[in-house]
Amino acid sequence: MKINILCAFILVALPLQSQQDTVKISEIIIRSKQIPSDIPGFKRIEIDSAIQDKYRHLSFSELLSECTPVFIKSYGYGGAATSSFRGAGASHTRMTWNGININSPMLGQSDFSLITPGISDNITLSYGGASIIDGPGGFGGTINLENKPVWSKTSGLYLNTGAGSFGRYAGSLKFRTGNESFQTVTRLYMNSSENNFPYINEVAGNDHVRETRKNSQLTQISFLQELYYRKASGVLSALIWYNSTSRNLPGSMLVVQSGPDEKQYDESLRSFLGYDLKKGNMNFFLNGAWMASRLDYTSLKASIDSRNLANTFTLNGGFETMIKNHSKIKLTISDELSFIKSNNYNKNISYNSSSLTLSARSKINNRVGTTFLIREIIDGQILLIPDFSTGFEYRLFAGEEHFFKTGLTRNSRIPSLNDRYWYPGGNSNLKNEYAWQYEAGFKTSRSFTNSLSADAEITFYTNLIRDMIQWKPGEFAYWTAENIGKVNSSGIESIVSVKYETDPLNIRLNAGYSYTKSVSRNQADEPGQLMYIPENQANSSIHISYGDLYLFWITDFTGKRYITADNTGYLPDYFLNNIIIGLKPDLWKKISADINFRTENLFNKSYQTIAYHPQPGRAYFISLSVRILK
Repeated sequence: MKINILCAFILVALPLQSQQDTVKISEIIIRSKQIPSDIPGFKRIEIDSAIQDKYRHLSFSELLSECTPVFIKSYGYGGAATSSFRGAGASHTRMTWNGININSPMLGQSDFSLITPGISDNITLSYGGASIIDGPGGFGGTINLENKPVWSKTSGLYLNTGAGSFGRYAGSLKFRTGNESFQTVTRLYMNSSENNFPYINEVAGNDHVRETRKNSQLTQISFLQELYYRKASGVLSALIWYNSTSRNLPGSMLVVQSGPDEKQYDESLRSFLGYDLKKGNMNFFLNGAWMASRLDYTSLKASIDSRNLANTFTLNGGFETMIKNHSKIKLTISDELSFIKSNNYNKNISYNSSSLTLSARSKINNRVGTTFLIREIIDGQILLIPDFSTGFEYRLFAGEEHFFKTGLTRNSRIPSLNDRYWYPGGNSNLKNEYAWQYEAGFKTSRSFTNSLSADAEITFYTNLIRDMIQWKPGEFAYWTAENIGKVNSSGIESIVSVKYETDPLNIRLNAGYSYTKSVSRNQADEPGQLMYIPENQANSSIHISYGDLYLFWITDFTGKRYITADNTGYLPDYFLNNIIIGLKPDLWKKISADINFRTENLFNKSYQTIAYHPQPGRAYFISLSVRILK
């Protein structure tokens, strides 16, 4: 690199020696790029804003299943949807909102059908060991929803409305205004659907029967209010998020339903208050959250009337400081206190956990990046074995965007309150789960021309989960929670992204593939792939825009999933194709619109993600968005 620069100066200087005039040239500044990773050694990605815009009025589960390698196990549109990262279970995905854990303290996981992507500005996925930066328990990964202000005097009104197949209607409103010191953002989302789609019942008898899905109605409302105030070097943030979802739960194809039987009502109120202060090289932060959630479930046939109310208070505080312009040290103290009232517990439960985390990240000589973290957790009154993480990233060639990375993590997960206190079957003597996680990979970025660039990344990983909690049939005709699980999960993840940008043509191509082998290592079990975890999964998308016109095509492949522990029963693999065609005209000065037509399951594929729960065939959705700026 230095030789090339020296030769360039010599070549420029030689012809100047024979000239009498002085030639003035502009100042040339040569800078070497730092390691680009936020967490050197680990994988963390942000969902492209152009993709997120296409899903703002849809469910979060649709966004993840179509545009990421995360496997979503869903009962259908509006039905409960959970995730599997890197072969781990749903309870091993940590869901956060501006860094605050929003997993249910009772279930220990999140239902992605209750979240709308448009409720946040940025969506970040932290894989494997990267998730420990955001908190414990995310053996598979962490998904963070982030809201952040735009400090400008521009006001904006964003309206979206749409309708589609099977009685589906959606609408949203976002209003932003303020100045360089104060910002307010209001978001409102409404969604409803009959979900009365036709499907082929392959298990009703010897002949396949065409039926219509019944008792699958959904109504959902979400509201988020954000307030931000900035003075000098301090920023005060206050947010409140309300969500209400009412839905009928249809039975499986094995059960003939004559009328509504199962119903579920979910309601949550989340509030956040935070203050960030910058002084010199020091950044101080303090934030707190109160979250109340209600889940009511009824089943007439089973005579179940389940009532559950949870209140959680979270407090985080700490500081971050720079050392010699290349290293950051961060100290965080966290406390989470939950109060549970449920007719499924013998008594009301209160539970508290605290943690102290010290982390350091360095980017040295523009070639080397390192990460180190250690966390101590207090589970009630019990001091757990400390968790830790260490990562290393190295630029292979000076001035080139080719990186080798590797990381090692020990992560732990505290049992959910249902695991401990559900009656009957809960086990208050459960040990916390823990996992050893290893990963190594290579990533590269290259610009071929001013218009064409590409990025690629491949990661190899292994997760060794121990004391895994499983519910199994007990001695008294009900299931019990026990620490019996040993699961080894390993695999490969690869991502390729290509961009071609000129005026007026822009093309973006994304493709990803993941191979996951997740095997139980219990002595009583034959080694085999865990249930509902596909070995092979791939997705690709192409986004083409020409002036005001655009096309967005998404293809997903989900491999075979076993539905029995001995791997004798399975759901077949399937391809899904979705296509969006749209127009984004400028209507008048600062008024613009986006009209698009979306076709889901383009080739009308019959498939299931959970056995005996059909998914809809071909469906259509048309939407109109209007943006008004002032």
